[in-house]
Amino acid sequence: MFVSRTKRFGAVATVVAALSAVTVLAACSSPSSTPANAAAGASQSSWAKAEGTIVIGAVPDQAGSDSNIKPIEDYVAKMTGYKVEYYPTADYTALIAAAAAGKVDVMSSGALQYVMAINKGANLTPVAAQINSSRIKEPGYYSEAIVPKDSAITSLADAKGKTVCFVDPNSTSGFLFGLYQLHKAGLDVTSNGKDASGNPTFADFKVHFAGAHDKSEQTVASGQCDVGFAEDSIAEAGAQKGEVKVIGKEYVPGGPFSISTGLPADAQKKLTDALQGATPDAIKTAGIATTPGFNSGYFGVQAKTADYYQTIKDLCSQILVAKCSK
Repeated sequence: MFVSRTKRFGAVATVVAALSAVTVLAACSSPSSTPANAAAGASQSSWAKAEGTIVIGAVPDQAGSDSNIKPIEDYVAKMTGYKVEYYPTADYTALIAAAAAGKVDVMSSGALQYVMAINKGANLTPVAAQINSSRIKEPGYYSEAIVPKDSAITSLADAKGKTVCFVDPNSTSGFLFGLYQLHKAGLDVTSNGKDASGNPTFADFKVHFAGAHDKSEQTVASGQCDVGFAEDSIAEAGAQKGEVKVIGKEYVPGGPFSISTGLPADAQKKLTDALQGATPDAIKTAGIATTPGFNSGYFGVQAKTADYYQTIKDLCSQILVAKCSK
């Protein structure tokens, strides 16, 4: 389900305005919109692997995502003249660590992973945000709250005392914005400890981390979780199949393509131009082979800077259990 552009941007304003009402959580200053060590990275050019080779890092959100990003790799290679390699990572934590260690020149991620990476010292700056629908030409998507198809739960206030499925502790829509939605529904999202795996626990609900958006939907559909969160493309698909019901949603800024500020200036310019111009039509016109997963899930980008992600930084400074504040 998609809504008007006005409602989407109204949702962003609502998030920002509501932050001042988060009284159960301690506040701290949000990180700068510019990576702290960007100047140092810019003063000494460096490539993640070798000069003339661009390493792109991304994390699979569902089965097949590794191959689905290949059209972007091939397009960047053709537009820049550089060799492009894919840096596979098993999960969000590994992607963030790779970015902080300077192992990638480009990172395709969610907004939260970008913020967490720069907080850990990654020399990254966003150049474009991904569009998530063929019907809406602005970047962004929704974190959706779902319940099993036959559930009696009709609002997130009913999640108190229940088992809640999240995607990953480092997930934007599958954790940070899930916690925000639970907080708005009146639940206490202050962690009261850790489980055996080191994941946070909460007094008002039990937690299960599914590991991926499609797995979160599947776990809810099977009844292993009473409530869960997933990005809209996964949640809506499950709802259309009659597996789950959507009972809430919150707008999330579109995930960025971020580039290393340690690259030479000419390489940064070429990458920026390529990524900002990576529309589906441009990719096909360039003769790049695409996959079904790419065609059904990639809708282009819009040029954005770090300022676009201030909402994420503000939420991080309030919902401290997400551990994404600098």
